[in-house]
Amino acid sequence: MSTRKHGQKILAALIAVALMGGSFATPVYADDQGTAAPTQDVTSGQNSSQPTTSSTQSDVRQLKQVSVSATVQTVPLTAAYTQGLIDEDTLRNLSPAPTVTVQTMLNQQPSIFAYANGPNGVETTIYLRAFNSSQFSETFDGVALNDLFNGGVTGQAENRNNVLLIPGNLQSVEIYRGINNPAVNSYNSLGGTINFVPREPDETMGGSVGASYGSFKSWDYHATFNTGDWNGIKQVFSFDHSASRGWIDNTGDHNNNFYWGLSYDFNDNNHLSNYLLFNNNKGFSPYNMPAPLQQQYGRNYQWPLSWTNAPIKDTNWMDIIDFKSNVSEDILFQNKFFFGRNDYLRTSFSNPIFQQSATQPYNLEDDPSSSAFWLGNPYGPTYDPTAAFGSAENGTDYHFYGYTTKGVGDSPSLTLKLPQNEIVIGANATYGELYSREYWYGSSPVPKILGYNDTWDEHDRRTLTSFFVQDTISLFDNTLHLTPGVKYIYASTTDRDSVGIYYPIPGEIHDTEHFLSPTFGINYQLIEGLNLYASYGKNFKLPDISAYYGAFQGNSIVPPHAKPEYVQDYEIGARYQIDGFSVMANGYRENFQNTFVTVTDPNTQLSLFTNGGASRYQGAELQLQNNFGSVGVGDLSAYFNYAHNQAKFTSSFTSDYAGQVNAGQPLAGVPQNLISAGFVWKYEGWRFNMDARFVDKQYLDQLYAGTPTASTIKPYTVVDLGISDTIRLRDSGFGKQIRVGLNVDNLLNREYLNTAYTDTDYFGNSFIRGVIAPPRSITGSVDVDF
Repeated sequence: MSTRKHGQKILAALIAVALMGGSFATPVYADDQGTAAPTQDVTSGQNSSQPTTSSTQSDVRQLKQVSVSATVQTVPLTAAYTQGLIDEDTLRNLSPAPTVTVQTMLNQQPSIFAYANGPNGVETTIYLRAFNSSQFSETFDGVALNDLFNGGVTGQAENRNNVLLIPGNLQSVEIYRGINNPAVNSYNSLGGTINFVPREPDETMGGSVGASYGSFKSWDYHATFNTGDWNGIKQVFSFDHSASRGWIDNTGDHNNNFYWGLSYDFNDNNHLSNYLLFNNNKGFSPYNMPAPLQQQYGRNYQWPLSWTNAPIKDTNWMDIIDFKSNVSEDILFQNKFFFGRNDYLRTSFSNPIFQQSATQPYNLEDDPSSSAFWLGNPYGPTYDPTAAFGSAENGTDYHFYGYTTKGVGDSPSLTLKLPQNEIVIGANATYGELYSREYWYGSSPVPKILGYNDTWDEHDRRTLTSFFVQDTISLFDNTLHLTPGVKYIYASTTDRDSVGIYYPIPGEIHDTEHFLSPTFGINYQLIEGLNLYASYGKNFKLPDISAYYGAFQGNSIVPPHAKPEYVQDYEIGARYQIDGFSVMANGYRENFQNTFVTVTDPNTQLSLFTNGGASRYQGAELQLQNNFGSVGVGDLSAYFNYAHNQAKFTSSFTSDYAGQVNAGQPLAGVPQNLISAGFVWKYEGWRFNMDARFVDKQYLDQLYAGTPTASTIKPYTVVDLGISDTIRLRDSGFGKQIRVGLNVDNLLNREYLNTAYTDTDYFGNSFIRGVIAPPRSITGSVDVDF
């Protein structure tokens, strides 16, 4: 028997084991019951610092007797900012496990730390250089995915499962660190910009179908179809359905994703693209569990559904119409029109019988109210839970929460290519609306009667506009590149609230902010293959909409007191590339004024957005990559990343609930050191990859204060591996090729917490509550190309 046939049998046996139930956790499955992200935009243009395709570096894959070459995208040496790239080959070979999302797949890049608390992207959190998701931008074809009102992309404002993108929607990913050039960055873009490049249609007709199954009773099926080129029109359609019961009890989830990409060439100079995304997610969200209970009942323990539960449903869609016109050889006009909607719905339940007490000392996260404190409000609401259900607890054990946003915008740009300059002029206008509401009641379905049982019922509007000019100047035979730019940003926000349990008076408040954001980058070729660069930028971040809520807490409306964050960014770095080897090293510092802190009133549970003094984010990054090419048997490529990130308060202030915060105190949730490394080996259709990452300790926030404590999540290391075989089907009539794969995530079965914070029990004792990370998972997959 040949080595290849023997290997195929071993792989088939391993996949069979996975398909028969390679589950390492046994949570109880619950039927799913049941929201997505609004859209805002950024102005985007083409410039010389964007990743380019290099024809000198080629990745050759052997499929039986057939060689398939794919060009490799690289970051230009002349880029004046710190950049990175994830290519299509990496995207198409990601693990199909429910633990992998478009955010967590970025963990193999420097300074990116991401995790999901539930399957299929439920409660996803991501940091870039210690910046949370509301402090940097995530864009799709240059259009911002960030919530217009609460900044983040996933999980903002309790949107626990607002999934929009999956890896199959993407062609590549561009990562820009720092404030960056205004032709790329977006609103609230302090720590950087991650641009997800849409999947493009193929030139020829064809498609693929596939499925996977693995741990946690997780399964997926998907299909993609390309129409090929028909009179200049090319289209790609894809559908994906994923389901999992989750690695934690009572966290089952289903996700449906649909994508349509269209490309049409009117002629040689005019091109139209359309990208449509639709995603629907339904499931149960995990709770932050007390560590003593996890130790007592097991790592996958979750409150029983009869105690408390939170079924969640999210529907999210977005469409981008992208038009490009080469007015002449030196003038390019581009316009992006976009619109979308997000609808998140949740009806949670907490049983009053199991509220915090001497026998059950841990509070449920969504405890009923112990009193109808709002009945003393001068204008209501009028709901009396005691009169209706016998007690305040029985009458407030069901909570309905809805968060609906919709937005529309337009981004025109003009690129002028001059002999020594490339000038990009662009603008953006984005308008969005938010309808947020919560209602309490003693049974389900919860009635939604304004002025009767509403916790709040608010309607908000926000308009963002910007205008920028950027110039890339090439001097001294293209050895020196200067990139000056400036962007003007204007924001108008209106918050209108009705009378509610948290709002004793109704009213409307309006606020405007504006800022001039300058950037400057310089890149110098020291010797061939080695370039040095430095950059500077200033930007600001708008307060989240919760900053306006405090205006309605008294007998009169007062202006919001939260100020925007102001940031100055300094970067210096070097790039070296020769053949298939590249190295990037950089250092950065960002100085903050008016650092945002979210505090929660422990009595009303109302969260408010406020300022917490000055802070400083600084660090260094190293990225090594090498495509060794042929190593005797097969081809080999490898990478190594190291990042050191610090985030500390640089001024002292007083928190309402945590007391004094001193200068030098670190911010929570920021691993100081991140290390990732891995390699890919390919041989005659076989592909083997192994990836490892080290995450340093993280300080924890106190539950209500939003400020860090001395408690930490301990450091941990995670190793993932994948193996696949792509078999060419010669003249079979069945298809072009079949790919079978096996992925093992968290190979060493490390136990650690994704996220945690400190709390106090019934007796006043401090403890940690958190969400456990996924244990080892095994997933087998099959894909057929036709």
